[in-house]
Amino acid sequence: MLGVRSALLAATLMVVGAAACTLAARGENGSTAGAPSARRKAPARARRSPAPQATPASSPTSAARRGARTKSTAPAAGAQDEPLEGFGSGTTGGAGGREVWVTEPTVESLRAALLDVNGTGNAILRFDVHEPIMITRPLPYLTAPHVTVDGRGATLDGSDLRNEVALLDVRAHDVIVRDLRLRNGYDNLRAQSPDAHDIVFSHISSTGSHDDGLSIGYGAHDVTAQYLFLAGNTRSVFCKEGGTNISLHHSWLQKGWIRNPIVSGPARADIRNVIVEDWGEWGARFEDGATGNVVESLFVLSGYARRRGGKPDSALRATHGASVYATGNAYREYAHPPQFGSARHPFPAPAVTTEPVERMEAQVRARAGCLPRDAADTQYIALRTGWDVGVETPLRLHPD
Repeated sequence: MLGVRSALLAATLMVVGAAACTLAARGENGSTAGAPSARRKAPARARRSPAPQATPASSPTSAARRGARTKSTAPAAGAQDEPLEGFGSGTTGGAGGREVWVTEPTVESLRAALLDVNGTGNAILRFDVHEPIMITRPLPYLTAPHVTVDGRGATLDGSDLRNEVALLDVRAHDVIVRDLRLRNGYDNLRAQSPDAHDIVFSHISSTGSHDDGLSIGYGAHDVTAQYLFLAGNTRSVFCKEGGTNISLHHSWLQKGWIRNPIVSGPARADIRNVIVEDWGEWGARFEDGATGNVVESLFVLSGYARRRGGKPDSALRATHGASVYATGNAYREYAHPPQFGSARHPFPAPAVTTEPVERMEAQVRARAGCLPRDAADTQYIALRTGWDVGVETPLRLHPD
């Protein structure tokens, strides 16, 4: 009899224990929640912030689980569709690393995310925001290697920034920045210092900068800028002060005062399938011993841009000992072919898919920049007259 009672007592305890475990695994509304052990191990900072601005450092597996819970994980149509080509294309960025998310359109959220990424590197910084992030104070440099910044169509706007800094400043190697809009900064985007190498900028719109839309210099090297849209910058692309091995391809530069681009000093640049249109004073220039290639690119100077100061003879120049291999380029409206003699042979550079101007033009006009284009980029493209850009006057558009 005692044996039967013991058996019945054991069975009852098993049923009660199972029921307790089931209740513990459910939330207040009866839906299944995460395992209790996972909740106990959650970091304190995640518990203190019910709406975190960036995921804390963690294993790639747990980061991927958190990423799956965001509102949308589908990439924007843009940099995913073309291969990385040119001097910087050897990088894999942060592929395989943990994910850090920006989920609030605030400078504090972005600052926290950059500091998080800088802590370890080997990360993908992703944005899930639908309003511009107004940059009101300098952000940390990106100093960690093996990082991908996946903007997913986000906009960083420096209209209220009073410091002479860049909206995004890369000072690390093996970095990919893609699908991002940078607007109205002092400089919008930089790769600077000898630590900045093996970098790709892809499908970025950079507009309205007070100084450079893109700056590559001070020892930076092996950088690719592909499928960029630059407009309204006082200076479009800076490649000097020790920066070298730069690929600029399948990009559209328009309504920039000067530096469309400039390649200076010991720099080498490979420029292919680029459209340079409506410069405020001069277009592309190699100077002071710089070398490079300009291949199958299009230079266009409208009558309005000419009247505003655009120089027809400055579409493409090579001065002060610079040497350029130029072939297959086209010059339209008031743009004149260059006066210098082309180098006899191309300078060594990594292979880049290159189409004749008549085939590449439609592709670049349709695909350059952060896609899909927003109202501001569309307005830059549509604006044919009535604009002004100068030495201290960027063209900044604010469509309703």
